[in-house]
Amino acid sequence: MAQEALPQTNGASIDIRALEKRFGNVRAVDDVSLTIEAGEFVALLGPSGSGKSTVLMSIAGFERPTAGKIIIDGVDCTTLPPNKRNIGMVFQHYTLFPHLSVADNVAFPLKMRGISRSERRRQAEAALETVRLAGYGDRMPKELSGGQQQRVALARAIVYRPRVLLMDEPLSALDKNLREEMQLEIKRLHSELGLTVVFVTHDQGEALTMADRIAILKAGKLQQVSPARELYERPSNLFAAGFIGEMNMLPVEWDGKRARLVQGEEIVLPDQAAIDPVAPGRAVLAVRPERLSYALAGTAGTWAATVRDVVYAGAGTLLITSLADGTEVRLRIPSAGQEPVSPGDAIGLTCPPEAMLLYPQESA
Repeated sequence: MAQEALPQTNGASIDIRALEKRFGNVRAVDDVSLTIEAGEFVALLGPSGSGKSTVLMSIAGFERPTAGKIIIDGVDCTTLPPNKRNIGMVFQHYTLFPHLSVADNVAFPLKMRGISRSERRRQAEAALETVRLAGYGDRMPKELSGGQQQRVALARAIVYRPRVLLMDEPLSALDKNLREEMQLEIKRLHSELGLTVVFVTHDQGEALTMADRIAILKAGKLQQVSPARELYERPSNLFAAGFIGEMNMLPVEWDGKRARLVQGEEIVLPDQAAIDPVAPGRAVLAVRPERLSYALAGTAGTWAATVRDVVYAGAGTLLITSLADGTEVRLRIPSAGQEPVSPGDAIGLTCPPEAMLLYPQESA
């Protein structure tokens, strides 16, 4: 008879209120407030030192906040120890016990909870079935690949059916193909089990692929919380625009209605180009490389540019160009069906109005 997988559980909501964490004089987390809905998948994204792991460890109970509250499913857990929060945790390193079998590794949290040996085995096999490792229970960790070991760590984190699963850069030790496979596996587990997942990563692509919403942090402060598409297409400030994906940043003069490139070409921006009001003066026009195209030099409505380099990459080609003042502008275009260009060629750059974003220069 086939072993059944773990049943679906209901995720718990998480309410982070004015969270602050200091280490001496360093404010690692600075007044972060974030509400995560039950069953939601949220990625915490940011550069090293942004505070994302400290937020995660505060939710888990491994860090005691200097100020603020952690509310899980309506219960104030700010001072509760980790073992009282019913939270599963997957770390960057698998931390499997090398002397225990796969099944005993998975069953270890159940043993700590006083579950009988036969029931531990049954639930461990169900967890292994859930992560697609049925039949691996009697193997030792050293007999598994890196991806299989990560699945065992996942099974151990979900075996006691927590309502929240916290993950601290769990895929960073895997190679590219395994990492992409595990991204899809974690998304499947989230969908099938109904857990609330909070996932820390510094990998933008990973966050965009996996999460329902992404929270970007910088120097302990929350910058933006949005679904992936909104974050990519309408970043709320210049930091988010530069951190997520590739972005051209063009210095412009802004008079409140029109932007003028340094070499004098005028750009009429749509009303929705500015996320927030931008005062007249120096500003930054941000454009994704894949939204740009090119035409013959001198074509009306284009920005004069010179091709500096052409990088062929199969389906796509990267054009590195420069404007009259030397500002670099990158285009990512399909390789097929394009007029060939070479370094030194003069061309005209075009951009659809809806792809232009304007930010205050001082936000950089």
